[in-house]
Amino acid sequence: MGWVIAIILIVVIVIAIAITSSSSDPKKKHSPASTRPRSAPGSSDPEFTVTVSTSQPRASSRFTEIRSRKDFDIRWFGQDTELKVGGFTIRSPCTYASSGGRDGYSWATDPSEILIQAPVQRPRGASSEMGYWPWYSRLDPEHRFEYLSWLTSGRTQLPPNDGFLFLYFYGIERRLLVDESDRSWGLKEIVRLRKLDEPRVGSRDGRSFRSYSTGLLWYEIARTPGLFDERSVQIAMGLTERWTPEILTAPLAWLGAKEMPLPASLARQIAASDPTAQRSVVTKRIPEEFNELFETRYLDAYGGDGMALKLSKRAAWHTYRPASGGLEEMRVQVPNPMGIKSQFKKLPDIWNSCIADLRKLSRVSASIDGDMMTVNAWEAMPDELRSDIDHPLAASVTEIMTQHSAAEQSVEEDAPAFATAMVPAGRFAELVGIERRPKLTATQSRKVAATVEHTGYGLVPDARMTPIRYGWDDLVAVVPGLDDDDVDSSRYNAAACILRLGLSIALADGEADEVEMRTLTDHVDAVFDLNPEEQQRLGALRDLLLTTGSDIRPIARKVQEILPPDARQIVGRLLVVIAAATNGIDRAERAALRKAFRALGLEPDLLESTIAEVVPEADEREVTVSIGSKPTMRGEPIPAPPASGGFKLNHAAISSIMSETREVSVMLAEAMGAADAESADEPVKTGSKESESVTGESQEHKDARAAVAGPGGRYEQLFTVLIERERWGRDEADAQARAFGLMLDAGVETINDWAFDALGAPLIDDEGNELVVDRSLLNDSIE
Repeated sequence: MGWVIAIILIVVIVIAIAITSSSSDPKKKHSPASTRPRSAPGSSDPEFTVTVSTSQPRASSRFTEIRSRKDFDIRWFGQDTELKVGGFTIRSPCTYASSGGRDGYSWATDPSEILIQAPVQRPRGASSEMGYWPWYSRLDPEHRFEYLSWLTSGRTQLPPNDGFLFLYFYGIERRLLVDESDRSWGLKEIVRLRKLDEPRVGSRDGRSFRSYSTGLLWYEIARTPGLFDERSVQIAMGLTERWTPEILTAPLAWLGAKEMPLPASLARQIAASDPTAQRSVVTKRIPEEFNELFETRYLDAYGGDGMALKLSKRAAWHTYRPASGGLEEMRVQVPNPMGIKSQFKKLPDIWNSCIADLRKLSRVSASIDGDMMTVNAWEAMPDELRSDIDHPLAASVTEIMTQHSAAEQSVEEDAPAFATAMVPAGRFAELVGIERRPKLTATQSRKVAATVEHTGYGLVPDARMTPIRYGWDDLVAVVPGLDDDDVDSSRYNAAACILRLGLSIALADGEADEVEMRTLTDHVDAVFDLNPEEQQRLGALRDLLLTTGSDIRPIARKVQEILPPDARQIVGRLLVVIAAATNGIDRAERAALRKAFRALGLEPDLLESTIAEVVPEADEREVTVSIGSKPTMRGEPIPAPPASGGFKLNHAAISSIMSETREVSVMLAEAMGAADAESADEPVKTGSKESESVTGESQEHKDARAAVAGPGGRYEQLFTVLIERERWGRDEADAQARAFGLMLDAGVETINDWAFDALGAPLIDDEGNELVVDRSLLNDSIE
């Protein structure tokens, strides 16, 4: 046996020497790029300056490294290094690499990590599709060839696939957020990549990359404001395609730290985000005149230099959720001007005054006289003309929002500046001439939603996308319209289903943890690839449900109805990921997961196995990186990771589940779209003369009752038949259900779940041998 062991040792030493020699030149001395800044391939923006500091605050995160072998070694190959892999020689690769796990290529810690021994193969035809959230270790050999080819080319243009762009970006994220090194190079490299992306600005192509890269720039500015000059902050502002409340905290914190006044451009963004700022075509038709007038009036109001920002005593958290599936949310405390909402109350007034005074010029430029425009006249106009004139009720809706904001301010002087506005639906119903009633009809609800949208706002939930009837006093969330994206109702409703399910898990402990709520929304956003309009609506729905509550039973039943078992299993696995996102999975969350799995028709064993996969228990197979051990490859050793928070997440498993869920998301959206279309296309069942004699109703009245929006989907026909009569013998009702291929009890339960949400009470009472239909609940829905 001794000679066998000796041979094995010789083979291992030879392989290690070969890997080392192929990775870099042993004669070349490597030093961290942060001490000798040099340009990466291509030219970084020379105007984006970052002061290099050897003392940088470490970010707060729950980042945890898990290793399956002690001899595993991931290393950074930065500028002025050379990496040989797969037949390629990559100079200044600026990425991570390792010798891999036990078999050399099947295991990795980070998505960007290039495994030296992983197979690489030249494509023989068109490449297959890459999965979302790519990991180098999971790529096909042909995709690895394409990615390495792009790295070798010098990265002077965008790669042919955005998945490759993200793989490279993942490495930059890790270098900045985890290693906290090469800050100057990393941020300039992001700016350089954004310049390559400029031709795609304004389209959906590359929007996700632009969002994440902008977020990373602002995160670095937020946590080290002293390292950035005014010009660099202006460049970051120019690269910001979409301003969100989260993004705004960073430039405001920087201005507060520098004691600099608020510039007019940011003041305009803050005003635009205020729900009391009127939505108007003026800002689109004559934007230059509007921006110039706003700036003039803003500077006049604040003495010529702009507003001197006041800082709240309570700091704010600026957060960044990395694109990489191997990293978790990062956050840092920043000065908080937005904590004093009252100092910004003049901004929407300036905005509204500019719209009022420019409206006449706007009409002249469009050659349309809208002075005497009525609601009916506006709604009768062709779309081409509508786009050039404000809805007659726009000012009235803005007034409602202003009154709502004033009431909120009186309750809490410094309420959050970007809190979701929630208003009783009846306030908007009055505008369209609907008299007060406990619950609007389906038609009235859709009309209210459409009218509010015409004024530049959106209601959540939207009665045109969801079969819902607004109660007069029911709260609805109000969001400003973004105008540049249409809402895909099937995709959005599918995302809303998963949000409702996830919310029940996240709230299992009775607390609405801010990080957990944001993580939930981010996961759903990413899985369904929502556009900004849909993201905004989903966030508003989350805030609304946190206020009003929601029963997940009908949602889970709908998912169970339209998805096959294997797809439902993936949905259940996503719920485990959501539950584990912050502090692992506690007893309350485990109980909530068991309830959700039962509602989805999933086995308990799947729950336990998924928990074990996502939050593995520490054992001898999981060790952290051994810092200072003898390296097996050249390159720069990574520093010790930040201390973990007492639990470990398997990021590779989480990324895999997220990718699986993305595929199921398409299936769920298509199924929901098909169910909606099926419900809309089904002929209205009016019943027979026999049933008319039983109910004593006219045919006209029955037609109206049959048109009531029901639960939709496969149970819609059963619902339409059952509401024709007040009483049904069980055998009769069972025969009706079987005629449609349905089980009666399941149908009654589904209809009652819908009725709880839509009507406020169960519709059908099961009295054993007889079913009693409370048709009085439906009376107010017949116009």
